[in-house]
This record gives sequence, C-alpha cells and structure tokens, in this order.
Amino acid sequence: MHDRLQTARSIDEVIQIHDFFLQKCLKECLLLLPELLVKVEKLKSLCLQYATSIQLLIPSIDVANRESTSKSRVPRSRVKRSDNRGQQLNLASENVVMSESILKFEAEFNSELQSLVPTLSNSSQAEPYLTHLGQCILGVGIDQ
Repeated sequence: MHDRLQTARSIDEVIQIHDFFLQKCLKECLLLLPELLVKVEKLKSLCLQYATSIQLLIPSIDVANRESTSKSRVPRSRVKRSDNRGQQLNLASENVVMSESILKFEAEFNSELQSLVPTLSNSSQAEPYLTHLGQCILGVGIDQ
C-alpha cells in the first residue's frame, strides 16, 4: 500500500488505493474492532477534508493562471511590469499558503496512519492478518 500511495499520480488513484484498503479491511473483518474503526474513520475524514480543500483551491489557481497568460500577451510598460510583479508576488504567496495547507494535511494523515500501526500490532495476536496490514502501512513486506 505504501508503494502504491507513493506512485499515485492523482487524487482518484489515492482514493482507489484507499478503497482497496478498506475493502481488504472489510473482508478480513478489521472494522469489527471498535478501536480500529475509530482510526480508519479519522483517516477517511482527513481524506475527505483534503479533497474538499483541494476542490476549493484548484479553481483559484486556474483563474490565476489564465489571468497571467492573458496579461502576458499585452505589451508591457513600466506600470504593467509593476502590476505583473505584484500579481506574481500574490500568486507566490497563494502557492505558499496552498503548499502549507497540503503539508499540514500530509503531516496529520501520516500521523494518524502511524498511530494505526500500534493498534494493529496490539490486536495482531488475536487476528494475525493485522500484522501484515501494519507492515503494509509501514511499507515493509510485499505490497499486494
């Protein structure tokens, strides 16, 4: 799972990998354990929050890119150059905010994912397949 997430190229692929993981969990009755259900629900919630925030941010990036390309066709004067620099600074600050937002989601998701491993390990004596799931999360072992 870890390798698949690392090579995912789009949100859709991440969601497909996540769905595959959840289906595997359901097949193996993982979600019957309440402490694991809470962790998986938290991960799902973070994924949905991330997807929602990206949906809100992407249109602003597209609009900014269209505006910058349409203005680049107009002959530049000193005034236009300073406007363009101001716009570039605004876009740069928006990109920083977006990057920080994405990094925040990534850190929170990774933290939740890592906190799932001890829960899986604690339950692995009763359910041996949980050890394999924990190893997949950590990127250890064969990714199936």
